[in-house]
Amino acid sequence: MKIKKVAVVGAGVMGSGIAYLCAWKGYEVSVNEISEELLERGLGRIKELIATGLKQGKLTSEEAKETMMRIKGTTDACGAARDAEIVIEAISEDMTAKKELFKQLGMVCPSCVIFASNTSALSINELSTATKRPDKVIGLHFFNPAYALKLVEVIMGEQTSKETQEVIKNFAVSLGKEVVVAKDTPGFIVNRILSAALTESIFLLQGGVASAEDIDRAMTSCLNWPMGPLKLADFVGLDVVLDVNKTIYKTLGKGYEPPSMLEEKVKAGCLGVKNKKGFYDY
Repeated sequence: MKIKKVAVVGAGVMGSGIAYLCAWKGYEVSVNEISEELLERGLGRIKELIATGLKQGKLTSEEAKETMMRIKGTTDACGAARDAEIVIEAISEDMTAKKELFKQLGMVCPSCVIFASNTSALSINELSTATKRPDKVIGLHFFNPAYALKLVEVIMGEQTSKETQEVIKNFAVSLGKEVVVAKDTPGFIVNRILSAALTESIFLLQGGVASAEDIDRAMTSCLNWPMGPLKLADFVGLDVVLDVNKTIYKTLGKGYEPPSMLEEKVKAGCLGVKNKKGFYDY
C-alpha cells in the first residue's frame, strides 16, 4: 500500500506533533478536532512547531511553507479520514471514546484503511472489537514530543495482520523513527517499565525518604538519565502518568497501585509542566 494521505484525529499536544511530523516528511495531512476552538488551538501549535523548526534550521523557508500547505483542519472526523490510507487516533485516553470513534470511522472508510491508535496503554485487542476490520487495527505509539523522540512502538493485536504491521513499520521508518514491535499488553514496553520507575520514585517522595531534587539527582548522576523521574513525570503530565498507572493496575493488580500522592496532585489540578505546577513549580 502506498501512503499519500494521513488523517490525525485529535489535535492536542500529541496529535499536533504527529500531524506536524507527517506533513514535514511529505504526507498530506487532515487534522481533526471536535470543535473549531480546539482545532484552531491545535493548528496554532503546529504553526509554532513549524516556526521553531525554521528558526532552528531544521526547515528552510520553502519547506516550512510546503509543510503548512500539506495540513488541512476540519471538525468532521469522518470527512478527514474517508480518503486517507492511515488514520492515527490521538484523542484522550478513554476506551469508550476511542471505540466509538473507531466504530464511526469503520462505517465510512474503505476497508483498506488502517486504524492506528496512539494510545499509551489501552488494549488494541479491545479497540479492534469496535470495527469489522480487526486485521487493520494496530497501535502506533509515539512519544512526546512526537517530532523529536526517535522511538515508536508498534503494537500488534491478536488479529492485526502481518501486512498491516509491515505497512505501519515502513510508514514509521519513513518518518525517521526507530521501531520496536510488541504484543498487546498494558503499558506495552516503555510505559510498562517507565510506570514502575515513576511510581516507585513517587512512593519514595511520599514516604519522606528523600526530596524530589535528590531522587532526580540520584537517577541522573548514577544512571545517566537525561531527566530525573519526577521531573519527567511533570513533563509527561501527572494526569497521563496516573491514567497509565491505573490501566496497568486494573489488569495486573497488586504491586501496580497508583501512589496516593499522585492521585492527590491530579485531583488538585497539579498536572506538571502543562499548568506549571506538579512535583516542581515552573
